Amino acid sequence: MSINKERNNVEETFEKLVMDNYRRVFNYINTLVNDYELSKDLTQDTFLRAYRSFKGLRRKESFHVWIMRIARNLSINRMKMENLKRIRFVSLFTKRYNRELIDSVSDPVLSLEERAKEDEEKSIVKKVLYEMQPRMKEVLILKEWEELSYAEIGRVMKISKKAVKSLIHRAREAMKKRLEREDAFK
Repeated sequence: MSINKERNNVEETFEKLVMDNYRRVFNYINTLVNDYELSKDLTQDTFLRAYRSFKGLRRKESFHVWIMRIARNLSINRMKMENLKRIRFVSLFTKRYNRELIDSVSDPVLSLEERAKEDEEKSIVKKVLYEMQPRMKEVLILKEWEELSYAEIGRVMKISKKAVKSLIHRAREAMKKRLEREDAFK
């Protein structure tokens, strides 16, 4: 195979992987850094770094885990560098739409009173999640939104599968206790 043909094949493969993973990488970074412009920059940096090392990736099917680890490392390094102390978490009531994350629309069948109660509950959940420890928020992002397996989360966060299970359990318990203290769902 000629060098040009091999290079074109690598570029086509990488381009497809970028198209398939861009949105999830951007959303993941955006939930970590809570800054839209910085998220765009970090997403671009993530894919540039990945492109430089792409030929060395042995299993292309594990690309999504590998790219999330790069995104995580770049984001954490940037937050440390800029001393960003707060990490935002998108509420459990958000849904993916197009290239952004937006709040889900209330059920039109609900009465005004039911909608107000639902909005209040969402607000309390967002507050509780925003105040959680960064690692707990991160593991919930990877599990609930990115729908990664325990093994994949472990590879992204560089922890064991057992540690992932434990961290998810602790995060859910912490959230449950805080919601009970807030008397969120009376």
